[in-house]
Amino acid sequence: MDLAVLLSDYELLQPEWLWLITPLIIYIFIRPFLIKKQWIKQNNQPSTISVKHPYALDNTALHLKTKQSTNIFTTLLAGSLIALALAQPIHRGEKVTTADTSADIMLIIDTSISMVIRDYQLDGKRVDRMTMTQTLLDRFSRRFSGQRIGIVIFGDPPQILLKPSKDKDLVRHLIHRLEPTVSGRMAALGDAIAIAADFVKSDKQSKKTVLVLISDATTPVGKLSPIEGAKRAAESNTVLHTIAIGSTDTTKNNMSASQMGELLYEASDVELLSEMAKITGGESFHGTDVKSIDAALDYIEKRHQVKSSDRFSPRKTQALYFWPLLLAILLLGMKELFSIRNKKSSNA
Repeated sequence: MDLAVLLSDYELLQPEWLWLITPLIIYIFIRPFLIKKQWIKQNNQPSTISVKHPYALDNTALHLKTKQSTNIFTTLLAGSLIALALAQPIHRGEKVTTADTSADIMLIIDTSISMVIRDYQLDGKRVDRMTMTQTLLDRFSRRFSGQRIGIVIFGDPPQILLKPSKDKDLVRHLIHRLEPTVSGRMAALGDAIAIAADFVKSDKQSKKTVLVLISDATTPVGKLSPIEGAKRAAESNTVLHTIAIGSTDTTKNNMSASQMGELLYEASDVELLSEMAKITGGESFHGTDVKSIDAALDYIEKRHQVKSSDRFSPRKTQALYFWPLLLAILLLGMKELFSIRNKKSSNA
């Protein structure tokens, strides 16, 4: 196997630590000069030599020189290994297969007073528009394949309840805490879209974020009209999908106030929501029941699927810093043991 190919799998995360080897080498080269000037002491040199024979003196000097060279080499090698450990060597293995993901989604949820109207059936019980929205968004956030979900609520005024987050438990928790009129009784629909679009435009963490509006679009108020809000999203190159929540059946006007949630029935404005979506290149859906809303959310997610690419696929990494660190510790330990052993031999 080609050595270059083999080494290409290894990498140093902090290679600048290798510069520590340079001052270590410089110190080793100038060490004899420092000893000669008596700026540092040579600890391993005996204070007295009792041997009188000239050949014995030569052998002792040679032994000391060899010992010094060994100590210097050991110090240099141990220091280099420590610098290598600090450089954090890693081994990159095979590429990890990544599943396709969806673009980030910013949910724009209507919390106006009209969301109390009970014109849905869920598990055989009549429920209001807010309960239906919460139930289906909870299910959607659990299976969402993308990274982040954000929440904008309106009312009047609208506000960003949660910036796009990877914490899906937090997303579900906030969804279930929503209540009609939590942000005002009226629906500043155009302002809500503008706020969401402006945030998406300034968000540097995501390459693509899609707006999903869930509303009945009844009696909108605010500084911007719904159409103007959609145009603001289009100017930001942000796609807006709309899901009309609530029925459009005009015969429900004959239903009692208790059935409608103590509020005069107002039909969902599907045409307005459809026109808003078209302005941004998005699509509009009418959530007539559980299946239709589920299908709409699934379609939106799949339409903005982000295909995984081998070029950007992550690779398994294995840290290797402990090997040079362990060798350095062993070398320094052996050096210390031999030093103690030599001292005992000299004393004997």
